[in-house]
Amino acid sequence: MIVLKDICKKLGENQVLDHISFHISPNENVGIIGLNAAGKTTLLNVIAGVLKPDSGFIRVGGSENVFEDKKMLRKLSYVSGMRHQLWEDLRVKDSFENGIKMYHLDEKRAKVRLEELEELFEIKGLVHMRPQKLSLGERMRCELVYGLLAEPKILMLDEAMIGLDVSVKYKIMEYFQEYRKKRQSTILFTSHNLMEVENLCDRIILLDKGTVIFDGSVERIMKEFAPLYRMKMKTEGILPDFDDLPLEKIRILQDGIEVIYDQQKIKTEQILEHVVKKTQVEEVKLYEPDLEGTIKKIYQKDL
Repeated sequence: MIVLKDICKKLGENQVLDHISFHISPNENVGIIGLNAAGKTTLLNVIAGVLKPDSGFIRVGGSENVFEDKKMLRKLSYVSGMRHQLWEDLRVKDSFENGIKMYHLDEKRAKVRLEELEELFEIKGLVHMRPQKLSLGERMRCELVYGLLAEPKILMLDEAMIGLDVSVKYKIMEYFQEYRKKRQSTILFTSHNLMEVENLCDRIILLDKGTVIFDGSVERIMKEFAPLYRMKMKTEGILPDFDDLPLEKIRILQDGIEVIYDQQKIKTEQILEHVVKKTQVEEVKLYEPDLEGTIKKIYQKDL
């Protein structure tokens, strides 16, 4: 679906993309993440055809020149928190109608789809307003509806969740998962909120100074760089002996015990089974390593 090989791009004197290579298959949800100025937005702009690379090979949906391939452009949607698609001087509903015409959509089918999206994204009361009158969260919901009108096969979301309430945000993310299954679409997603990336994406491409320093599954990044889990158990009675278990650390608490362990060496259920055999467990709290902390570790190691 998307192929990049040795893509380079300079903006002014800055080498923003430096020999970027990867392949994204159909029906993949890929998170492209990194610190500020890592090259994320420039990379998406190159994929969408907004910017031309200085060198390298790129193919998107079978096309090697996306910007001039109108047929391919109708299959691609790019929603960004930093650039807007809605016409500033028109009502939101007018932008939607223009979009239906621009994408050459079947009007009857598009109107039904628009009603569904307006309901789901909770914008029915906003469509008669102009974009400048909307809050950031309201505008982004309208931008997302505009981006989804043509049922794109490739959906690019660059900080597209900014300003959204948590309840609305997770409702929309669930929709994206269903949309991907139904349409067999490819989703590229950037966000500074790594919980969103972890919940939405199967794979992560991590950028640093315009280069790819990690490309793999969320599961793999957690296993390789954040293997330690922490579990607190509130217990009553004599604590068991842990000498035979391959734990990293044990702390005796006033009302129980805390253990730190590597899931590659011992599973959570094995520890619980060991404890329950010897004493009464009243409460268990499990702290899994989070993606944000993991990525900070990767940068600290300067990989």
